[in-house]
Amino acid sequence: MPFSVTGDDAEETFRRSSSFLTDFYIDFLGSLVPGLFAVVLATAVLLPSMLVLCHGVGTICANGVAASPPPLSTRLAEWRDIGFGPYGNIGLLLVAAYILGSIFYRQDPKKPDVKSAIDVWQRTPEERREELAVQNPRDKKAKPLPKDVQFPYLFLREYLEARGLMHLAKWVPWRGADPETWGRRTKMFMNILKIRLQFLVPERCKEIIRNEAHVRMASSVWYAAGFLRFCASAGLVVVLFPVALKRLQFASVLEVLCVDVVVLLFAWFIKRKIQEFIHYQRVRETVYVLEIAHFAQESGFDLRPEDFVK
Repeated sequence: MPFSVTGDDAEETFRRSSSFLTDFYIDFLGSLVPGLFAVVLATAVLLPSMLVLCHGVGTICANGVAASPPPLSTRLAEWRDIGFGPYGNIGLLLVAAYILGSIFYRQDPKKPDVKSAIDVWQRTPEERREELAVQNPRDKKAKPLPKDVQFPYLFLREYLEARGLMHLAKWVPWRGADPETWGRRTKMFMNILKIRLQFLVPERCKEIIRNEAHVRMASSVWYAAGFLRFCASAGLVVVLFPVALKRLQFASVLEVLCVDVVVLLFAWFIKRKIQEFIHYQRVRETVYVLEIAHFAQESGFDLRPEDFVK
């Protein structure tokens, strides 16, 4: 008898494959990519800097003034194989990147989102600030405080209404202008909607998954850029230490200093650019979830909105 797949079996297979792809996609973008970004550039600044420091310390111990250290390319060539072979080195790099990236991935995206939302508020003309999802509920002309910038946002309903998205605004059970409804605002509201959509219409959740993965990646890279700023700053201190003690000539470490400065500026640039758009990404993620929820409800899937929409 030929093997056949029933409708229920096919649906269950699709759910499992969708769950696997979801986990892999979010994990890959949120952990491995930022981890590789951090490990490669951190190694590029710390390894040469430590080699310069070791050269200078060796000179101090010898109680003399060092000759110029070997060129950077020569010093790095000595470290291109650390004893595991080419495939082992690549494996070690990936493991280190995944572990470090997982640490960044587990950080709260609220911190970069707070900075991004406040930046958006400051760049927005004063007459349009009342249309934003983030405002100061005590004084709308004053800059929002970090406690006012919580996902999902306090003025989310007003934000949707200002853009004519009334069919989405009705899903939000709180109003920023009504303190009595503030207790209904919780991240669990969005999480419950995602869970129900994943259960009822998993084929419609690809955009939600993609948006969440991009938010996670941006947040992880933001934290990775902060880590790189620390590494590059530490590299500068390490390189300049033997120079300050007059054990090395400044010109002899100029190439290492240039690498440290370039990575420091690059990390600052990346962090700043992420702050310019991550708040928009989080708002877009919210709109996508609400739109798919509305579409599913209108298509006959019961999401039981009465559980949280009063």
